[in-house]
Amino acid sequence: MTAARQLEEYSHYREETPLPRQRRPKKRSRIPVTVKVCLVAACCVVVGLLYLQQQVTSYYLSMELVQIEEQVNAMQQRNDHLVLSLESQRSLKQIEQIARNELGMVEPTYTATLVLNGPAVMAGEAESRWVAEEETPSGETMGILATLASWMNRVLPLGGVEAGTLHR
Repeated sequence: MTAARQLEEYSHYREETPLPRQRRPKKRSRIPVTVKVCLVAACCVVVGLLYLQQQVTSYYLSMELVQIEEQVNAMQQRNDHLVLSLESQRSLKQIEQIARNELGMVEPTYTATLVLNGPAVMAGEAESRWVAEEETPSGETMGILATLASWMNRVLPLGGVEAGTLHR
């Protein structure tokens, strides 16, 4: 009876009867830890492979850049050489040498010229003068070049200067 007495002390506490079972929402199925670890490891491997691929691509591009820079330097040296060659080809000595060797140019032969002080004027020659005519003391008309040539002959009597009549 002692046990019953002890229970009476707790008689004011009521036990609730469970209600009829209600449907609980379905729990989501959890992903096992091993699958999560495998997924993280796979992501790390993919990121690592992408990093390696980027490094390899960078290496090949730097090698190509070095090759292109070498080609640029070679082309710059060739350009400098061609500029020097062009400048040497433009010199008068080089032009004269090419004209003599390849084109058959020869030195002009020495020709003596005879200068007459009073050239005979032909009938049609007076109208065909190129420059202004002026009269000589003897009444003939000479061009300005002939007058200049006779003046040069008087001033510099070394070899004589000859000027012909210029026709149109």
